[in-house]
Order: sequence, then structure tokens, then C-alpha cells
Amino acid sequence: MVWGCFVADKLLDIVDAKARVNHDLLMDFVSKNSISTFTEQAQHPFLVGKVLYDGEIKKRTGNSADFNTMKFSLAEVQSAVNSRINGTATASLKENPVDEERHSGISNAIFMLRKKLYSPEPNPNIITIGRTQDNDIVIADYAISKKHAQIIIFKDKYFIVDTGSTNGTSVNEIPVIQGMKVQLSVNCTVSFGRICFVFAHPLQVYRGMHREIMGM
Repeated sequence: MVWGCFVADKLLDIVDAKARVNHDLLMDFVSKNSISTFTEQAQHPFLVGKVLYDGEIKKRTGNSADFNTMKFSLAEVQSAVNSRINGTATASLKENPVDEERHSGISNAIFMLRKKLYSPEPNPNIITIGRTQDNDIVIADYAISKKHAQIIIFKDKYFIVDTGSTNGTSVNEIPVIQGMKVQLSVNCTVSFGRICFVFAHPLQVYRGMHREIMGM
């Protein structure tokens, strides 16, 4: 499939098997959909590479009070994944040899919190993060452990747990003690080893992408 000819009907159409969002297709999706449509389909935060966040999304000023706690509708997300598991968009993304192995590429990546189809972790409110393909979010860097961390959703709040990683997990540069749950807030930084992300509200992602489209 030629990416330039692909038009995504749903946000999940541009999310690959590693939970990584294709940046160019995200820009296209934002340009063709309203903010309400976007936030309806992205009801939970994104992990945005700090380089990308600082370069594009952070430029968009806004009142942090606008970013209320989001309801995590895992059933809706999983249903959409199930309905598209054989879709051409997902298949093509799996085969796309992008630079996900490179640190620089991951620092500009956007990952969507979603439960992978047939995830080995049965709890629907636990999102696993690690280097191997059986994680819900796969970060392909050797600084990341095979089973690095988990994001736990509980009563519309988000917590991160380090699951015995080699290089550790940090929130706002403070190390997370293995096995201890640390609550994540909008705009906090989350580091897995040397890879740093920002926990970004969907409104921030949309506005940041839209601002770039408009050349502001």
C-alpha cells in the first residue's frame, strides 16, 4: 500500500501492532476530522516522544484545566481493534520498515494506549510496555526490557508500575520503585531507560498537530 493514497476512517486505522501512531497519517486524520471526533476516538492519553512533544505539541498554549480526567473505554477500543484485525491498514503498518529501532526515531514517536488483541495480560485495565512483541505497547530499543512496565487504569486514573526493568522507569525524573504504583498526570514525563515520553492528553495532540498543519 502507498501511504500517500491511504485515507483513514478511524484513528485505530493508523495505529500499528506496536501501538505506534503513524505521524503523517495522524496529520492527515487531524486535518480531516473535528476535535470532537478525535477525542471521541482517543478517550485516553498518548505517550508522545519528548523530542516531538517539545518541537510541535508544547507550542500550543492552553489552560491545563481544560484537560479533565478521561474515561477509558477499553471495550470500545478493543471492539474496534477486533473489527479491523484483518484490515489492510494494520497489515501494511506491520510490514513498514520504519526506523523504530533507532533512539532518534522513538524520541519522535507517538504511542496510543490500547489493549492489543490476544494480549497475554488478561486484565483489560493493564497495558503492558516492553521490547518484545507480546506487549501491548512495544518500544523497540535495547535500553527497554522485554517486560519493562505497566500502565494501570483505575477509576479513570492512570498509574505506572515498573515490572523489574534493567534500566528503570522514571516519572518527572524521579525513579519509580519496582512494584510501586505512581499516578500519572497530564504533561508529566515518563522515562523508560533512556527513552523519554510525555503523557499527553488527546486535546494536546490534536491541537499540536493542527497547529503544525496550519503552519502556526
